[in-house]
Amino acid sequence: MAWLSHNIEYCFTLLGVKLAGLMSPRLADALGAALGSLAYVLLTSRRRIAYDNLNKAMGDVLSQQEMRAIVKRVFKNIGRTLVEFSRFGKIKLDGAKRIIVGDGLEHLQRAHGGGKGAIVVTAHFGNWELLGSWVAASGFPVDFLVGTQHNRKVDGLLNDFRREMGASIIPLKTSIRGIFKCLRANHITALVSDQHAPSGGVVLDFFGRKAATPKGPAALALKAGCPLIPLLMRRERYDRHVVMASELIYPPNSGDDEKDIETMTMAYTKSFEDGIRKYPDQWMWTHRRWKL
Repeated sequence: MAWLSHNIEYCFTLLGVKLAGLMSPRLADALGAALGSLAYVLLTSRRRIAYDNLNKAMGDVLSQQEMRAIVKRVFKNIGRTLVEFSRFGKIKLDGAKRIIVGDGLEHLQRAHGGGKGAIVVTAHFGNWELLGSWVAASGFPVDFLVGTQHNRKVDGLLNDFRREMGASIIPLKTSIRGIFKCLRANHITALVSDQHAPSGGVVLDFFGRKAATPKGPAALALKAGCPLIPLLMRRERYDRHVVMASELIYPPNSGDDEKDIETMTMAYTKSFEDGIRKYPDQWMWTHRRWKL
């Protein structure tokens, strides 16, 4: 019966995409915020996780009232991001150029000028999917490293959205050889690396608590000899997103690969923490980040 549930899920997803595409950007943003508010009410376990994470990370500087307000805005941001993502086919690259501002272009130029490719590393912050599209809109060949959905039709639909924004797709389960092929072609690979690593991660401090972080981005950059580009994109309003760039992180090449991977991972994770501290309502606190 999986095929039936998958087809029903796909039909509902497609219907939602069509409806969102008929709306104005302002109305679609309002719909996303409303869906996020509804999720805040209904998803009680995720709401508790978000509040607990925020309280343990920033409870020393935020009041209870401030934390409740932030968690509500977190859910609204997730709703807005989902609706915006569904409208990629309508926004396209020209639309992305109009609604994205900020710094980071010089980082892309410098990294691409090295001829060995680069890896954009980001977090579930603001509209992280739109951030990857900004790289393509800036004129650089970009490949998204993405997980595969269980529903093949929905997975294909989501990847079509990404291709509409100028990106090529590298499935997360693909061979490492495919990633290195893109880097050797001087492409920029974009991936998200801010969630718990179930095994083999780098254990480091994140908001003062031990967290296991994926070592993949740093390990890939070290082997390819290319830099990491830490980027975040914050949402200001429905028609304005701001890129926040940190300095390029080059492989130290100390001769101790594990130490180099730890150093690079700590560097981009620190840049994430700095951004999240400034704009805590933009990050997806609903994930169990600290499982150690």
